[in-house]
Amino acid sequence: MNKYEELYQSKCGTIDDVLAMIRDDDIIVTSGEFSEPALFYNNYHKIAAERNNVLIFKGKKGSGHMYPFMEMDGLAGHVMMAAHMFDSSFRECIRKGIATHLPSNLHDTMERFTQAHPVINKFIAMTTGLDEDGCFTVSGCGMYEEGAYEHAEEVILEVNKNLPKFPGCLTIPLDRVTKIVEVDTPATIYNVRSVPSETDLKIGAFAADFIHDGDCIQLGIGGMPDAVGNSFFDKKDLGLHTELFTPIMGDLIKAGVITGARKNIDRGKHVGNFVLGDWQLYDVLTSDPNVLFRQASYTNDPTVIAQIDNFVSVNTAMEIDLTGQICSESLGPEQYSGTGGAFDFAFGAQHSKGGRGIIAIPSTAKKGTISKIKPVLTPGSVVSITRNVADIIITEFGVAYMRGRTVAERVKQLIAIAHPDHRDELTFEAKKLNYII
Repeated sequence: MNKYEELYQSKCGTIDDVLAMIRDDDIIVTSGEFSEPALFYNNYHKIAAERNNVLIFKGKKGSGHMYPFMEMDGLAGHVMMAAHMFDSSFRECIRKGIATHLPSNLHDTMERFTQAHPVINKFIAMTTGLDEDGCFTVSGCGMYEEGAYEHAEEVILEVNKNLPKFPGCLTIPLDRVTKIVEVDTPATIYNVRSVPSETDLKIGAFAADFIHDGDCIQLGIGGMPDAVGNSFFDKKDLGLHTELFTPIMGDLIKAGVITGARKNIDRGKHVGNFVLGDWQLYDVLTSDPNVLFRQASYTNDPTVIAQIDNFVSVNTAMEIDLTGQICSESLGPEQYSGTGGAFDFAFGAQHSKGGRGIIAIPSTAKKGTISKIKPVLTPGSVVSITRNVADIIITEFGVAYMRGRTVAERVKQLIAIAHPDHRDELTFEAKKLNYII
């Protein structure tokens, strides 16, 4: 018998045992994305109306995923989900009175949350099976999990032997665990590979000119960053220090483009804190000895990023105003996603020796009828990246430089890369605002 077997079996139970542990006024944090405890959420509806004032800090589980309790009515006052990143499911739950947003930068999301909520009653996570050292791994997600685990009174695990074990993720010793529920479900596959549009490819070509051999990169997710990443295959010795491991990054690692050979910090290591992808990506991340998962408190810390020479961040946005204020998370006052690492990487890249912070954005939305470059942000919009930190803006029409430029200079450059159909109106509004003469 394995030396841990008796203790392991003594902690095993059912999901109903876990539900019975939930108390009124509990503060619960669950691991996010790849390691989200789906069994817990798929069964929470059984007790949701029987508990009062339960606060659950929850990540996303793919785009728009709704668990049964999230579709129920009448749960306001019984449960409230706090989330640092939003999608359509959270927007629906806001309307039901059972969700709210936690404004935060990802590098200190849990640090700030635990300052306001010093005791986490329960930390619930999906993990890999028990290893030979008597530990479980919260695999594939390190956004905020370590901070929650360290503050938790009780630790509840959904143990899933089907999860790949990624190097560097949070490990939890068996003797720290309160309850174990065994699950047997496939690892989550995220269909995030996209075919870049013609606009994406044009923007990617402009962005590629800013990436030099030996630079250390960070890319966001979606067609735009993928198009940028696809333009890197002729580069040499790129480094990787990112929030999110995406399929295009796996492709670049496998192709030998990302080597990290010239990084001045974590030389040779490909560093990130969570993953969204397919088995092709998972195989790369588990087989390459240079892959290293770290918590977002490290990967997204602007002071760490600033120490990495020639750091280039590439992200996108919802809209930008003519002075360089960048909104990447809301449609007016409606929370659409979250700040995530947008400010972390923009600030860090700007303070890196030789660094560049790129925002790549199509010039229009809704089939060209709306300009994404606006005289002022839509009323209520969140400023995710302040104009003081804005650096390089790219659309399919060119490049605008914000760093060190006056408002008048910024306005002229941004109008020049706006869609031609909107330039006259932008110029007219800019003059009304006394930005230009």
